[in-house]
Amino acid sequence: MGNGAGLLRRGGGTDVVQRIDTAEDIGPDKDASSGSKSPIASSAVSPKGTATLEARLRQLEVLVEQQAQQLHGWESSMAVVRRDSRRIVTVAQYNILASYLGKNTQPWFLHGAEITCEQRAAVFKKFGERDANGKPANAWPKYAEGILTPAQILEVNRRDEDFKWPSRKVRLVDQIRQLDADVLSLVELDEKEYFHQCLLDEWDMVFHKRPRAASLDGCGVFWRRSKFSLLAQHAIDFVDGSDDKGRLQRDRSCLMVLLQWRYTSAPPLVVVSTHLAKDPEDRSQTAVRVRQVTQIVEALTEFTALHSVSEAPVVLCGDLNAKHFGEIRGIARTVWQMTGSQLHKFLWCASDVPTGNTSITKARQCRIDAVQYLSGQMEVIEVRDVPRLPHGEVIPSAEHPSDHFPVVVKFRMKDAYQTYRELGRAWLECVAGQEKVHPLTQADLRSAFEFFDRDKSNAIHRHDLEEACCDLQCGNFFSDIQQVLLDCFPEQEISYENFIRAYEIRMNHERIRSIGELEKAFQFFAGGRRTIPLRQLEEAFREITPISFSDAEVKEMIRRLDLPLGVEEVDLRSFCEVVCRASFPHRDRRPFAPAALAEQDTWGQTLGRQSTKDLGAKLMHLSELNSSRGFSSSSPCRNPSTWSTNALSPPSKFDSDKSICGLSTEESLGLPMPPRSPSPMTLIRQLNGKVAHCPTVE
Repeated sequence: MGNGAGLLRRGGGTDVVQRIDTAEDIGPDKDASSGSKSPIASSAVSPKGTATLEARLRQLEVLVEQQAQQLHGWESSMAVVRRDSRRIVTVAQYNILASYLGKNTQPWFLHGAEITCEQRAAVFKKFGERDANGKPANAWPKYAEGILTPAQILEVNRRDEDFKWPSRKVRLVDQIRQLDADVLSLVELDEKEYFHQCLLDEWDMVFHKRPRAASLDGCGVFWRRSKFSLLAQHAIDFVDGSDDKGRLQRDRSCLMVLLQWRYTSAPPLVVVSTHLAKDPEDRSQTAVRVRQVTQIVEALTEFTALHSVSEAPVVLCGDLNAKHFGEIRGIARTVWQMTGSQLHKFLWCASDVPTGNTSITKARQCRIDAVQYLSGQMEVIEVRDVPRLPHGEVIPSAEHPSDHFPVVVKFRMKDAYQTYRELGRAWLECVAGQEKVHPLTQADLRSAFEFFDRDKSNAIHRHDLEEACCDLQCGNFFSDIQQVLLDCFPEQEISYENFIRAYEIRMNHERIRSIGELEKAFQFFAGGRRTIPLRQLEEAFREITPISFSDAEVKEMIRRLDLPLGVEEVDLRSFCEVVCRASFPHRDRRPFAPAALAEQDTWGQTLGRQSTKDLGAKLMHLSELNSSRGFSSSSPCRNPSTWSTNALSPPSKFDSDKSICGLSTEESLGLPMPPRSPSPMTLIRQLNGKVAHCPTVE
């Protein structure tokens, strides 16, 4: 090996011998093999030898540090692999308060000064004044002088230390690392390079800036490199309207990414990061936010279709700037259902992660940051507590570096068979039960059918139903439920066409779980009234529909209400019924759409109008029978805890007030009203061959 020493270093799975020669450490006239003393052993070491030893020592220290980092990386990778084996992902949403917006002297902060709402409004008014050139006429503290006392202004300046960016950005990075999220949405992100470099050791990221030139911030999505890789990304700038010169107005944006798991075969994960229009209390801004949400869902539909991941799990993270998320979704649903367009099921089936207030300032204390997800593909296993502040305390502070708290959620991805089971349960509950259910998409219904079609014969027979019901653990059905259900269909088998038809017959506005969101939409349109004049509703539609909608399309939406001649107002019952009837999420009902025409031909060949009424009557009787015989709340098919609900949706009026609900299922189908209290044996006799002759209404 020659003169010197060697260091054995292991790395990359291969033994690597890396020698650090010390030949120079042996004097120029000495030789290690000569037996002479080296400078290391001599009492007097030459300056050159000392410098060389110090250099070699530093090199050893670097190698030791590299080995320690490599070991840490291996440990992290092993931890990720262990977590991936269960397909768990931690997602965080965090509005970090952009550096250029983080000043306590802004009117929406003014921490430290105990001021009234009237004083704050006066400060806002002076803050918004403009000079002849359109620039702010008043700077701090001029826009507060005469409104706040000198002592209050002094206290505002003192508290501004909590907002200083040099110290706050360090605390933000520490906070983000403590979150230990696999996927992170950062909004109001302006110093993206700083955060990119600080988090580069574990996270990759993409960023999209807001379109307005004066706005320096945007949305950033970070993902743990050892867990995910990027498949695709897409960003949109919301069109909020147009000015008096016809120029489109854009201010906020949205960023979407498609992430592939590295170590599992789970479907890709779609992550949406956004920051909607400001001022949660402003009704006009609610209309802007609705318009932005409709553009998000439209873009999500196109993005997932383009990459063939329409059924992939979706997580939406953002500062929604809304106190009632359900209101925004309900209004957006109204727009798209009235158009008949087929959109991503996220609009119908998204669930909120419940948290406390996420923004605590002197001006507001509310929950405006959200993580929303598709409960059919993901389940929440942990929601980290949002800090609860003592009364009167606000953020940012020395402890909390932003005016928002992060929202952190741990999800477990559902496997394919678990999803099939839940879709099968949803169909059975809709057709044979009475609980409220989320609408199913075309792909959902196909998966549910395949769950029941055990022998893949393209038809469901008794043995298929028996096996499926055992799998669903629906033991609380009465014993002959499979045969009674099959008796509702021709030749005692369920084809795919009849499978969907049965679902459509039993799904109506009274059965949709998220009906409370439509009620909120009605209240938004009606402005507190019990009815909405058609002219007011048309104006509201123009206000919230995407700018691309023409006048003709808006008028077509109004025409779809199909009100009797002379009726000029819409009540809550008619509104919810018509919106739900306008478009199921699983069917593209746009006029002359090829898929819609093909389906119409199929339905016409499968079931005529009379057969549809008969099937509806039989399924209604079956539902009544299950209600009176053992399909109890203890069954997994009825236990509400097994279903995901919108955490913010209030109890619907439809749940308790039958007179408000409007038409029953039988009335909406033109069917006879069933007896109110039929005996189980009577129903069984009717269903076993005699119900085909039951009277129907033409």
